Amino acid sequence: MLRLLYLVAALMMSFGIIILLGLTPEVVTEDIMRLLNRDRTLRYQIRSAQGRIKKSRLQQGINNLKNALQSTHSEAKFSVLITISAVGICVGCLLAGLFNNPLLVPLISGVCLLIPYVYVSMMISGYTKRVNDELETALSIITTNYTANNDIIYAVEQSIDYINPPVQYAFKKFLGQTKMINSNVKLAIEQLKEEINNQVFWDWCDSLIKCQDNSTFKMTLQPIAANLSNLRIVNAELKNMLMNPRREFLMMVGLVIANYPLLFFLNAEWFSVLTTTLVGQIVNCIVAITIIITTALTYKYTQPLQITR
Repeated sequence: MLRLLYLVAALMMSFGIIILLGLTPEVVTEDIMRLLNRDRTLRYQIRSAQGRIKKSRLQQGINNLKNALQSTHSEAKFSVLITISAVGICVGCLLAGLFNNPLLVPLISGVCLLIPYVYVSMMISGYTKRVNDELETALSIITTNYTANNDIIYAVEQSIDYINPPVQYAFKKFLGQTKMINSNVKLAIEQLKEEINNQVFWDWCDSLIKCQDNSTFKMTLQPIAANLSNLRIVNAELKNMLMNPRREFLMMVGLVIANYPLLFFLNAEWFSVLTTTLVGQIVNCIVAITIIITTALTYKYTQPLQITR
């Protein structure tokens, strides 16, 4: 009970310091980024521009995180995620002190550092699924209209009201490019191709560019667009197949975690050995690491399929 009071007091003091210093997610993120991107010598900058100096894994991870948020139009969440990660590390150190287990400090710190990446990975997965669903509809409608009139600009105009964001934004930009900036349709299609990160869409755009020189290639557009429907059907079947293994994994994790309160009520002496001795703390860390790694692998191997070259 005394340790719990110490933890609450430390948290309240930390919140007080945050309020007094006026620390916001933006300020915390700027300070962290300033540490990672501190001023370098001219020689270092030249060697970095030449590719002779590699960025640290932490810098690469943060850059990948920012790029992923930009691709999903969620740049504003970057500061919040970095702040949550930093606060989580501090809270983790306090919890490790509460349980008198210093071995938990690197473990909890590692988990907190992964929180932004896990969140972004889940967000990108949902965003990709939404884009694939919208692409399936958009490509089908536009291909049908284009096959009938051989005019891609007119086909997009007739279909744009039946397309939902975020795919709609890409095709609106295509219309603006062809009508107000440059009448070069091939160039506009190349720029349209860069708007959406999807292999089927890229293949469809490549075939559409060929159609501008040879209209017989328009027969290849519908089979390419149908790949999205096939992919959706396969992923639906795969999701049903993986549901039972995923449920069994969650049950096993639940049973492992449930052993701790069960052991506390059945044998308090064994529970004390498990939580206070060095050997018990090592066992707890091994259990936690095993759960984290297996959870990550389960998530990795149950992701929807994507068409790649």
